[in-house]
Amino acid sequence: MIKDRGSIKFTAMMMPEHLELLREFKQGCMEQQRELTEWELEELQQTINLAYGQRQDVKLDVWSDGKTTQWIGKINAINTNTNELIFETLLKTKRIPLQNICSAQLDADYYD
Repeated sequence: MIKDRGSIKFTAMMMPEHLELLREFKQGCMEQQRELTEWELEELQQTINLAYGQRQDVKLDVWSDGKTTQWIGKINAINTNTNELIFETLLKTKRIPLQNICSAQLDADYYD
């Protein structure tokens, strides 16, 4: 079996200027969090309140570390002091800051 070290084998041949340009390129490729309009914020709030009130499954798109991640589960609590959602997925419970939520969508048929 051949052991391939990936891009590690080529770093010895690269000049420091090349490595710096590659780092800058990777940082430039990261997504920027999009500002939501007033309409989108209102719809987001209504969806979260409905999912919390009726204990329905909800699909959240959460922005973190330069990318969006999708979580599906139930909202256990809304902490207004720390502006966080206590969100329960099938495997774990997470604390999600409200300002990092990009979109929310009710997901009624997740377990079917």
